Amino acid sequence: MKRLLFLTALIFYPAQQCVNASEAPWKLWKKTSTQSVSYRAVTLDGIAEQQLIEIKATTTVHSSLAGFLLFLQDVSNTQNWLINARESKIIQQYSATEHSFYIKLAKIWPFKPRILILNSTYWQNDDLSVEINITDIGAMTADKASPLAVRNIDDYLKVKIHNAHWKITPQRIAGDATASRQTEITIEYTFIADGRGDIPTWLADHLALKSIWKSMRNIRRQLPAEKWQRQAIKGITELSAIP
Repeated sequence: MKRLLFLTALIFYPAQQCVNASEAPWKLWKKTSTQSVSYRAVTLDGIAEQQLIEIKATTTVHSSLAGFLLFLQDVSNTQNWLINARESKIIQQYSATEHSFYIKLAKIWPFKPRILILNSTYWQNDDLSVEINITDIGAMTADKASPLAVRNIDDYLKVKIHNAHWKITPQRIAGDATASRQTEITIEYTFIADGRGDIPTWLADHLALKSIWKSMRNIRRQLPAEKWQRQAIKGITELSAIP
């Protein structure tokens, strides 16, 4: 069985006049009763030229924790929910909770197609929330980065991920005594990415926000399907198992 492919909901080559992310307030881009997308300007490493935006996307959906992880694990389904994903593959499995993978993105004419090469690690906290940390291959140690060969890589421009992080928090469904053992999860995904190349700022920002909105909507629509909710994952404790 292929392990978890924690795909960063992609694509994102942004920029505005920036300040330190910790000091910049979030600006709401779009919101419904079930999901939202916000953004804020950031300056990386205090370098004024590194002007990007950080994006935060959230949604709430009926699912177990394992259901969400198994949904992401199904590489054959990736293109059905992840906007702009054309091909994805796990390159190296280091443990049950860590692996490296790549994602090839569909070409947006007239720009060169993009690729992401990333490392993913997940863990469960004491409050049962699950976190997934995504790091760029450039931040990996040499012993892990060197074997990650990707065919035809020169045909792609590599997206640089400065930060990407999922947090999945379980909660009981309120107001239904018959569903006392059912749960829903809140999904929060934040990322800073630089798509590089010649894409204009206004187009880059628009693509980033629109793509993550549609990707989260696809997760919300597809994840509750029964096939994702049938199995457990060793080491992951579900809220429904707690009295």
